[in-house]
Order: sequence, then C-alpha cells, then structure tokens
Amino acid sequence: MAVTSMSRGRSLAVVLLTAASLAGGPLAWADEEPVVDSPVTVDETIDEVPKDGPDVGDEPPAEPQAEAAQAAQDSGDPDESADAENPGADAATEASGEPSDATVSDASVQSHRVRIKLDVTGEIFAPAGRDVPPVRRPIAVDARFDFVQTGTGEPSRNVTRRYRDAAADVRVDDAVRAARLPNDAREMRVSLEGATPMPSLETGFLTREELDLLETPFDPLLLDQLLPVEPVAIGDSWTVAADAAAGLLAIDTVESGGLDAKLIEVVDGRATVKLSGIIDGAADGVPTHVVVEGTCATAASDAEGGVRLGMGITNLAVTLQERREASHVAPGFDIEARLTVALATVERDGADVAAAEQSGVESRRRGAGKPGFVWHRDVAGRYELVHDARWRAIEDGPDGLVMRFVDRGALVAQCSITALPRAPSQSPPTIAEVERDLERSLAGQFSRFEHSSEATRSDGVRLVRVVATGRADGLPFRWIHTVLTDETGHRLVVSSTLEQSLEKRFGTSDRELVDGIRLPAEAESGPETAEDDRLTSGRQARLPQESRTP
Repeated sequence: MAVTSMSRGRSLAVVLLTAASLAGGPLAWADEEPVVDSPVTVDETIDEVPKDGPDVGDEPPAEPQAEAAQAAQDSGDPDESADAENPGADAATEASGEPSDATVSDASVQSHRVRIKLDVTGEIFAPAGRDVPPVRRPIAVDARFDFVQTGTGEPSRNVTRRYRDAAADVRVDDAVRAARLPNDAREMRVSLEGATPMPSLETGFLTREELDLLETPFDPLLLDQLLPVEPVAIGDSWTVAADAAAGLLAIDTVESGGLDAKLIEVVDGRATVKLSGIIDGAADGVPTHVVVEGTCATAASDAEGGVRLGMGITNLAVTLQERREASHVAPGFDIEARLTVALATVERDGADVAAAEQSGVESRRRGAGKPGFVWHRDVAGRYELVHDARWRAIEDGPDGLVMRFVDRGALVAQCSITALPRAPSQSPPTIAEVERDLERSLAGQFSRFEHSSEATRSDGVRLVRVVATGRADGLPFRWIHTVLTDETGHRLVVSSTLEQSLEKRFGTSDRELVDGIRLPAEAESGPETAEDDRLTSGRQARLPQESRTP
C-alpha cells in the first residue's frame, strides 16, 4: 500500500532547475498535450462598454564515510573557498557578530549553522514524439547551501533560515546556468506540512526557480526522523516510517521498499548510524526508483536497554541513485547524487547574512507571504502573478506562459496566459465579443456557452469571463477564458482547458489564478517620485485589496 507524503513531488529538484530551458526545445513531456487552442483574441476596434458592474477585486567527491568524518572535524578556517569544498567543517568557529533583529530571545530556542553540498551526475531524458527514441542529455549539478536555522519555539515544525549562500551550477551538454538565491530572499521561514518543508517569505513570495533551488533531499528539518524513539543497542536496526522516508527523499509516495537504519558504533558519546534502502515510489504521478546508501552521526547517551539517540543529527553523508520517468511537467532523469549535511550549534545568528542582505538589494517582494504559493513575472514585464504552487510552467517566453495544474500527481488542467496588444481605448471587450472569438477559436469543438459575466476589481481591472463546453477527441471538455483590461488599455487573456470530469477537482482554481494577476499600469506610465521608482522597479507580488473574479 502506498504511503503519501505532502511533498511537492521533486526529489533532487535542482537537477530539473534549468534542465528544460537548457535542453533547447526538442525535449517534450511525457504525454500528448491536451487540447489547447490559440488564445482568444479580441479585435483591435472594440465598442465602449459601460463601466458599471459589481466590484471585485564544480573535485571528485570523497566517499560518503570520508565525507562524514571530515564533516565532523573542527576546522576553524574562515576561508570561504575551503568552506565550499568542505561543507562539514565546524560552522561554530565561524559564526560571529551581533545578533540580528531576527534572533529569538528565548534561550531555549537553539540556532544551528547548516552546510549542505550536493553533487549530481547523470542524464535527463524526455519523449521526442511517437515512435521516436527519447532525447537524452548529460547533466551535472554542483549545489551548495550555507544558512543559520533557528527554531521558533514549536519543536521541529517551524524555523527561520538566514542564508549566507544558496547556489547551483547546472550543466546540460555544454550549456551552463548558474542559479543563486537573491539578496531579498535570504531570510525566510520554513514550516512542515506533513513531511514536506515549505519555505516562504514573510512579506513576499518565492519564484518557482528559487523554490526548486532550495529543495534538497534530507532536509535538516526532517533529519531527526531517521532516529528511533526508543533506546537501541549496537547492531540494532530499524525502518524509517514510510511517510518520513517520502519526505526525506522529497517524493510523493513510497509504494514499496523502505529506508533502513542500523546503529554501527558509539564512541565518546557519538553514534554512527548506517543508512540504506531501495525505494519504489512516485513523484508528479510517475514512477521513481531510489537507492540510498550513507551514514549519519548524532550524539548518544546511556539509557536502560542501550543508548538513546535523538539529540540531533550533526552530520550526514549519503549517495542516492534515482531513475524517474518523464512526467506531465518535467523530463525524466537517471542520476547519482552525493549529499553531505553538517549542523553545528551557534549562539549568534549570522551577521554575514545580514551584511549580504544589506548589500546589493535589488528588489523587494510585497505582500503577506504564504507557503504553497509562487511568484512569477512575465519575461517582458507585461504582468506578474502569485499562483498556487500546483500550477507548473512548461513553456514561458515572449509568446506567453503555459502551465499545467498537477494535483497529487494527476494532470487536472492546462492554461495559457497571453498578453494582447494594448487597446486603443480604456474600454474592455464586451461579453459578446469574447463569446464570438471563443466560439470561432473552438470551431467544431464548441457546444454551448455555460456562463458569461463581467466585473471590475478593486484595482480597476475589468474582467470578462466566459465558460464554454464541448467535445475534443471524443471527450467532454470545458474551456474558461478571462480577458483582463486595466484603465490604461493593457490586456491579458487567461485560457484554461480541462475535461468536464475534472471540474470538481479543479474547483475555483482559474478564478484564484486570475485574482493573483497584476497588470503593470503604473509601471508603464512611469513613477512620479523616487519612492515610486523604488517600489515599482523591483519585484512586487501584491494582490488587489479585494479580488474576486465574476
């Protein structure tokens, strides 16, 4: 029986961080795309409509055991290049400076310096079409993370993280792309939902690329789940709970197999635990096969019946081999990854991070941050949106954004977001015009209009929403088109396509997607003051004060 984690479904997500864009086009997805017609356009000349309506609003890695041993040593070397090559160095010797504003005053809440190093080699692959061999490309990843993690008083459930470094260099064929966490996203909160760490900003939103960069297997928030609750003796073995294993591997489900642990030795109050396992599971709705080998170290204390573990893992070194099929939203991969994690208790919270935050601040996201939401900005700056993380982009370019809504591995819907030419007047299209163009676009697939409405949001954006039903490939389908027009004539069309049988599962997702869209009216017209320029030049992800689609 499968055990489900609330994982976002991307083990070693950094492998896929830039793979699709570096692949250069031939890579396709696992299935034939659902019926998606060209976006509905509206004639350039449109009749003016009344403005009434309801308000809405980079060296070869050592063996894991050697890495773990080195990670346990105290280096005391402040050289950052050495830090990058030896993420297991004792972080406590380098933590300095006055406590930041984010330091928790409760002495019972500990802070840990965490260093993670991830090296990946292998290949990515994706179907190239029917009766055509899959396209395969070599891939290599060098990723590193360095942050201070502080508890918030609720054990193992919520923490704050302040990053000194979070970066990945991804090579596909001969193309290399570097991903870095921006300065304005270096302090965040991370909460556990089930067995899934969910990072978010306090006053803004992370992009999909940033979320993928931050997701690694064996997240520090989950490491203690490797340890047994009861005392154990040297030589004893235990199996990690299936939901915890899924979370540690960052996959959706464990179908068979498991992750096992064995106490190898205890020396001077330090226990060494061996990890091994073969897991078959699923992620994003497709099979994945993972083999794990490694060790971790933790403090140990004498107890009746053996020794008690669980005072916090200080080092971990694992090798993972994973093969995953291509999914609805990502290519498949066959890779080997070597991961090291080192944690050390610190008393002061990351002055270096604060310095990084104060230098080169380029932008600030605005709005109350929330886990499970993603911020996206159009490549041409024509719009931006905050959307449910279940929407996954498969195409993004000057011609528009295409996303798929994947819920617990199932492909529910697909949508396209396309910027239309700026209207010569401030009037939005009429319902009749949108209906006419939608029917013409659907051609023989159209059956009837199910709903049409128009309204104005609290930010002045006018919405025309039309829902049509029909048949495609012998199946009943539903098409939802919303045209947004702001007071200066900027226009955007959001088109969603789904099978009728998935209507209930899709729910109000299209409305929520539209609610998260912000058109660049004030940016186009230009800021009036220096303060306005500071606010509009950066990344903003603010929702209308009142936002409800009709």
